[in-house]
Amino acid sequence: MLRGLDTTDGDPDRVVVQVAGREALDGRLTVYLRDGVSAVVGERQSRVRETIGQLESAGVVADVEVTEWPDRVRTPADGGVEADAVALYDELVEVVGTEPLQLFFETRPATGSHGRVLELPAICVTYRTDDGLAGLYPRWRDGDHHSVEDCLEALCGGDRIANVRSD
Repeated sequence: MLRGLDTTDGDPDRVVVQVAGREALDGRLTVYLRDGVSAVVGERQSRVRETIGQLESAGVVADVEVTEWPDRVRTPADGGVEADAVALYDELVEVVGTEPLQLFFETRPATGSHGRVLELPAICVTYRTDDGLAGLYPRWRDGDHHSVEDCLEALCGGDRIANVRSD
């Protein structure tokens, strides 16, 4: 069965979730959304929230967290969301390196007492299993762009979203 096909509004952006013949995602999905974005990016973030909500309603994902973060942080961070964002970036660099993160996470030296400035993407999705980080969107891998939309499409279609383990 495909959820979402029972609507008659003809919306080309309608989310269709395959629910038959699949198990719920085993692991935790975290969606990071940047504050203070343009209207266009805000609409994209709304579509991501809507899709995640439909995946939850369909029972495809059970463990989801949505976190809002600022557009940039300076290190060392003062704590809270900023410190969490820096810790996530440092973990991602440790697991996949800096090249797959280019264009999405940007770093530059800071002035004054701060070591660096980290610019955060408007939308980022991580997938974790008991073994640790298993999926990261957006990112580059072997010249291919793995977008947030690729992740959501795979989740809706019952395809695998782990794209980190074999790095």
